[in-house]
Amino acid sequence: METPNSGSWSELPMDILRFLLERLSFVDIHRAKMVCRNWYLCSKQTVRKRSESPLVMLSSEDDCALFNPEEDRVYKTKRDFSGTRFLANSGNWFLALDSGSNLYIEHAFREKKRINLPPLESIKSELFSLKRVGEKEFNERRVGCFLEKGFSQMVKDLRGLLWVDEGKEEYTVAWFFVKGAEYIAFCKKGEDYYRTVPTRKGVHFMSQGISDMVLRGDFLYVYTTRRYVRLLDLSGQEGFREVTKRSFILPFLPASPQNWDEITYADRLKVSYNIAVTRSGDVLLVESILFKASRSEILPRRMFHLYKTDPNPDSDDILYGENLSFEVHSLGDEALLLDSGITVPADPTLGIEPNSIYFTRHDRVRNFVQEPSCPDICVFNLATKKLTRFPNLSCFFKPKDALWFLPS
Repeated sequence: METPNSGSWSELPMDILRFLLERLSFVDIHRAKMVCRNWYLCSKQTVRKRSESPLVMLSSEDDCALFNPEEDRVYKTKRDFSGTRFLANSGNWFLALDSGSNLYIEHAFREKKRINLPPLESIKSELFSLKRVGEKEFNERRVGCFLEKGFSQMVKDLRGLLWVDEGKEEYTVAWFFVKGAEYIAFCKKGEDYYRTVPTRKGVHFMSQGISDMVLRGDFLYVYTTRRYVRLLDLSGQEGFREVTKRSFILPFLPASPQNWDEITYADRLKVSYNIAVTRSGDVLLVESILFKASRSEILPRRMFHLYKTDPNPDSDDILYGENLSFEVHSLGDEALLLDSGITVPADPTLGIEPNSIYFTRHDRVRNFVQEPSCPDICVFNLATKKLTRFPNLSCFFKPKDALWFLPS
């Protein structure tokens, strides 16, 4: 049989091509989409649409894998990810830090699709400088600081965010060091250095510090240590622009829900907060509560609550800083990927649960303790309060970290 040339592969009859695609695993389907336009269009018409459900990127000390909850199956990768740490993701793209402390962007399904980013020490700032002193350590100096030798920053304390627009083939990357958190560094496609956003010096005290961040397009949402939301526009050529809205100025001060489902205060092990941005641009505060497991349970229970700032609070509330937010009980036809801090359209036929929160860990961006939390890969339905975990996952892979993502 004559081997088809590269041009004839795109000319296969649609019924034959559909027959082949329907028998591929979900990983191979995503790879097949990239062969040519005809293969992409045919893949969208196949019955295996469930391959577009949220997936989990798993990583350990020296390996990584993809977990498909719909199939309850783990797919190992052939690529060498030893010493690699995944910081964030956007669609099929992941922001990664290799063993040499170099940042890059990696595609989940294209094995040779890697974009190297500028070195961390290439920041251009009138306030800060960064110098590499080893594979895992940098020396940070601040203008006017009395410490002549600077400040030591370790790569284990590096946190990052990523946004990729695959249609325009553009990306934005932001990162900062947890220890100190004096600035946020960012760059866009085509730039060979990082610009900085001060988080303390020259910043209003209510907007200082970082508790959590969300990157949505060129807009960076920063949840400050005083529970305010700072909105930054990173699209300019000269730097960033403060565009904080009035509704973001009010702090999130959620009151305890009236109904604790008969779980007492003493049963709570940990309460943490993250922010999220909906498709319409609303900012939500996500409260995650971890409870002690009862005698009949193996794993601890987890509960989530969503809050939104009150756009028209009473003057007395503003004066005393109380009741400035209200609880949101539904995401409607959207699902929240908390690792990215964004909502996506939900479709049960594609395996995307509406009105649900996809969760792996609360300290994705900010880590207040010495050791990061262990992954807790789960899906929480806001309407039914049902928490779905994947207990069989540990039989296939013992992850040190995990990230939910929605293939694009």
